[in-house]
Amino acid sequence: MTIELNFGVILSEILLLLVGCFVFLFDRFFKNKGYAFWLTLLSLLIASGVLLISPFGGFTLSYQNDFFSIVFKFIVLFGAFLVVILSKNYLTYHSQLNYGEYYGFLILSLIGAFLMLSSMDLITMYLSMELMSFPVYLLIALNFAQQRKSLEGSFKYFLAGAMGSVFLLLGMGLVYSATGSLFFMQIAQSLFGKAELTYVLLGFLFILAGFSVKMPFVPFHMWAPDAYESAPLPITSFIASIIKFVVIACLIKLLMVAFIPLKAKIGQILIPVVLLTILIGNVLAIKQDHLIRMLAFSSIAHTGYAGLGLITGDLIGYSFTIFYLWVYLIMTIGMFSIAVFLANYQKDLLYIPKLSGLSQISPGLSFLTLIFMFALAGIPPTAGFMGKFYLFIGLVKSGYIWVAILAVLFSVIGAYPYLRVLKFIYMEKTEETFSYRWEPGVWFPVSITAFLTLLIGIYPKPWVDMVYRTLYLYLTFLFYPY
Repeated sequence: MTIELNFGVILSEILLLLVGCFVFLFDRFFKNKGYAFWLTLLSLLIASGVLLISPFGGFTLSYQNDFFSIVFKFIVLFGAFLVVILSKNYLTYHSQLNYGEYYGFLILSLIGAFLMLSSMDLITMYLSMELMSFPVYLLIALNFAQQRKSLEGSFKYFLAGAMGSVFLLLGMGLVYSATGSLFFMQIAQSLFGKAELTYVLLGFLFILAGFSVKMPFVPFHMWAPDAYESAPLPITSFIASIIKFVVIACLIKLLMVAFIPLKAKIGQILIPVVLLTILIGNVLAIKQDHLIRMLAFSSIAHTGYAGLGLITGDLIGYSFTIFYLWVYLIMTIGMFSIAVFLANYQKDLLYIPKLSGLSQISPGLSFLTLIFMFALAGIPPTAGFMGKFYLFIGLVKSGYIWVAILAVLFSVIGAYPYLRVLKFIYMEKTEETFSYRWEPGVWFPVSITAFLTLLIGIYPKPWVDMVYRTLYLYLTFLFYPY
């Protein structure tokens, strides 16, 4: 078979690679480190423009530019754009961090995310996931000079990631032995034919375990609190939102394309995993006094909520999962932007009891915090409520009423940590004060995400339709019967 290398479909990755390598290698020759921020921001904007004119097609058989990859790359670029803006403000107060390494690793991780979204075989998906993950391990450790435990958080994430890689390779080996291929379409054809479904299902379970480390699902979740707390806060938002979005989106691609004959069995297997993830994440978040650790454990629970759409095993459920992840990306970056703002002026403000009486000091900041806390708790009229609502409706329509009831009950438990934060902000008094000023690096991502949180909460239909049509057109483009 003749393979045509169409470089037009990978122009965005080539651009980001050149910028990332330049920033990483030549940073030492620039005295004014502000160039790294502006160059990174400009490269993201240009990459967005390149995606708009990027043709559909493949770069070898392993990489495909299509509806799925392009739309979700735009979502990833939007999140990365906000994270980079937030990083400028954060690095202003943490000048000991190396700007070249910070932005260089961030761009390299973004390239891995892009390649993962476009991958069409298991080997490419695995290598892309590693490229996305390794720079993040190093980004967490960058904080070592100021925060000694950042090395511990990075090492825990690295060990968990290494374990996940082993699971992925084992699963890929089992799938290959049963189907004779690692390409998604060929795996599906084998499953519709005479492939041994038991071995393929076992292989997928190992692959799921590897993905579970990155999302994370229970029981592969305990690295998250230490890594989230010890990483630079913009990187924490990157891990919690963008990496989670990419990993689950690619898991959905596997279910829609490669393992579609097993989608019903996989959905049933996911039920206890998803429910335990929601319950354990919410329960462990209750007793946390540190805001970042609370958000870390609640992030685990939100992974479980996103997993509810995977249980249904249909296109609608998968669409609701992607919609929820898009909503969660917005809410998370917004909340971490506020966390950066608080930590810049007084690091003790990241302890929830220290937020007592914040509404007296800054009513505007308190109101923005209320919006994101309501959204994360799933309280109307926010996007978080609509995301959960669609997921629960999808479960009910698919006949999983008891799963929906348990998920609703667990979400009631999960609302407590967020309402506890608001209790300290609005119901406690304080005589302390601190001086601050709003800076563009904070108010821009906060205002954009707060606006979208309310807009999607009030008018969600266009956003849900966008995700559904993206998945539908993707499958149609593949000429794959669903």
